[in-house]
Amino acid sequence: MSDNLSVICLRDDALYWLDAGQACDLGADASDKRDPLREVLAQREHGVVFAVPGGDVRLLELSVSPEERKHLGASLPFMLEESLTDTIEDVHFARTPLDRDRYAVAMVDRASMLRWAEELGELASLVPWVPEPLLLPWSPGEWTLVLDSDSALLRYGRCLGTRIENALLPTLLETLAQESSPERVIVYGEDETADLARLGPLGTPGIQWRKGGLAAALLLHDPATPAVNLLQGDFAPQLPYRRWWGQWRRIAALLLVALSIHLVGGWLDLQRLERENRVLRTEIQSVYREVNPRGAVVDAQKQLLRQLDGLRGGATGTTFTGLLSPLAELFSPPGSLVLASLSYSQRNAELRVNLLAANFADVESLRVALEAAGYAASLESSSRSGDRVRARLRVGERS
Repeated sequence: MSDNLSVICLRDDALYWLDAGQACDLGADASDKRDPLREVLAQREHGVVFAVPGGDVRLLELSVSPEERKHLGASLPFMLEESLTDTIEDVHFARTPLDRDRYAVAMVDRASMLRWAEELGELASLVPWVPEPLLLPWSPGEWTLVLDSDSALLRYGRCLGTRIENALLPTLLETLAQESSPERVIVYGEDETADLARLGPLGTPGIQWRKGGLAAALLLHDPATPAVNLLQGDFAPQLPYRRWWGQWRRIAALLLVALSIHLVGGWLDLQRLERENRVLRTEIQSVYREVNPRGAVVDAQKQLLRQLDGLRGGATGTTFTGLLSPLAELFSPPGSLVLASLSYSQRNAELRVNLLAANFADVESLRVALEAAGYAASLESSSRSGDRVRARLRVGERS
């Protein structure tokens, strides 16, 4: 057998594994004997295939036009319907390209596919399903024949072959030879004289008999030779979702619980923060109304911050409190000057002070004192009101 090939075989409803010429039982009551095969599959370095019984598979080579090739998957059953004894619904079709215009086609009963899958169990989706005859060695002009006690396995083409009862073998060989006589026939068996007699009047001079059975023939198997994998269409391997779920469901449940707790905690935090935000905005609006009891409130926080920015300073960097501080010092202690009103211009960063004084000299003294303190102070207007002088000063930063 080739170094990279092991074969799972089914004979007389018995499943066994053929590896390095040794046969190992893989029956349902020998599950522990499947462990070495599982190790081989886990290594991914040793090719393993399931040899589909050759007597249950019909193989043929089909010429396909470019137009037919585009829709071959859907049209193939109907192209071969007339050559079938069963309805196309009961037959599974598999194919593989041989060259640009030729395909190898395998046809097998769907019920057989299901039965083999059940017998293989977990191995069914892990290995390719290759028709048994296509595992025999082959080269152009050559036939390969493996003789068993009750049947014979024959490969007579690139993707052509079958398993047939010994009684029918001579008739089959004669019919095939009439269509295309081989240059040589390689025969594997246990008794050369008896084996050659079973071939009948083949009429091919190039018959070579070799001692051995299927294991001996598989030693010359060429992995590069095209072969049809029957695991196509409805029988293509599916991802083992059920097995994965069985392995990960506990972890998935824990993750789901953790995620649920996290989401509930986040939702509770969001509700708490929303309540705190509503309370905070209510307090901001209350504070704003204390400062500005009149006027519309659109966004109390922005409006209040805008007013505070104005008090901190305008475009020149002068602050309201910075201008008010020296003025307050000049009015303290109370004297002849009386502050009537004042207003602040945020745009110009200026104070406009309306005051009452005993005489004009006191107003001028205040203006001079502000100038001496480093501010720009100018008299905008003055007038006498009774025995007092009413004046307006404009105070700002000196430029």
